[in-house]
Amino acid sequence: MSWSSVKTEAVILSSHPWREADRRYRALTASHGKIEFIGRGAQKEKAKLASTLEPFAIVNVEYIKGRRSTTVIATDSHHRFRVLDTNLERRLLAESILFFLNRVTDEDEADSALYQMLIDWLLFLDDDKPLSSLRSSFLLGGFLLRLLSRLGYKVELRHCLDCKQDIFPLAFRWHARQGGLVCSDCVMAKPEEWFAAKLVSEEAIKLIRFARDERLVDLLRLPLSSEHLAVFANIVNDLVVHHLPGNWDRPFWTAILAEFELEEPLGMM
Repeated sequence: MSWSSVKTEAVILSSHPWREADRRYRALTASHGKIEFIGRGAQKEKAKLASTLEPFAIVNVEYIKGRRSTTVIATDSHHRFRVLDTNLERRLLAESILFFLNRVTDEDEADSALYQMLIDWLLFLDDDKPLSSLRSSFLLGGFLLRLLSRLGYKVELRHCLDCKQDIFPLAFRWHARQGGLVCSDCVMAKPEEWFAAKLVSEEAIKLIRFARDERLVDLLRLPLSSEHLAVFANIVNDLVVHHLPGNWDRPFWTAILAEFELEEPLGMM
């Protein structure tokens, strides 16, 4: 029996050793969603596949789907995000983005908008300007808010979750499990239903709106305070825990690299 090959553009999400000389890759594509394939001989010292199938590049891949596994037969580099190879802060942030996409996307479910979202973020991060830890956390939170929206978990920030009326300043509570704001009137009218709603500052909600809705370049310009960013980060983390699939036992802004080491390290071992 013969199989026809598939050609597609992709970004490598993860790779790790497979058997003696091969590597197993996961990649996101526009036309085929997330795919998993084997690179035969990719662990060998002079393997051509290994040099092409790196995480911070747009690559063209050709692969064949067999009964038990998918094997890549040809690759070439389309675009390389070269700053991400050398700038540690931006590389770690980009790795975190790839990690989340690898974990929450399903195989063979095409989403061209999600793929373009990844490309836009990698292009945005491929810059040599330094990033502080505060800025990196804000950017990663912004990515996660946009990812939640793309996956169907858009946070309600302008209307009450219950009565659907406009939210007014200083007259709302935050409910992570329901994914948005509820007005103070509804909290008082239905205390049993909204008992888990929490007080949250107007400044934190403004950060959430800005991180999700504004242009990526503007996320670099907004002044940040550690106090307001801490509240912002906890809100985003609650949303991740409640609405993204998987067991999230660490805050999104810490220990991401430890998860890479435990699961599937990116790049060459």
